[in-house]
Amino acid sequence: MTKTSEFIDNAKNHLDQLGQELTDLEGKVTKAGKNADEWSANQVNKLKQDWLQAKTNMDELADRIQSESEASVAEAKEKAQRHWDALQAAVQTYRNHVEKPAAS
Repeated sequence: MTKTSEFIDNAKNHLDQLGQELTDLEGKVTKAGKNADEWSANQVNKLKQDWLQAKTNMDELADRIQSESEASVAEAKEKAQRHWDALQAAVQTYRNHVEKPAAS
């Protein structure tokens, strides 16, 4: 397996894990109902859309590997990595917000 295909496989696995985490966090916000703040209720939809875009981008990168030069694929990998880093940071911020103890 090439390094690029390993990157794709790892990225897809990480995206699946992140998607499951978003689903779990969404469940917590839904369970909180009216007690959830507006940002928490709205943010999960934005993050899910970004997550879906990341999955689409990864599928497109996997397809590009088959037909494009290594330089083009390397550029796409770098772009995917930046998107992943940003998405992961956004989910971390959301997780911290949703799971913070309620103010007394």
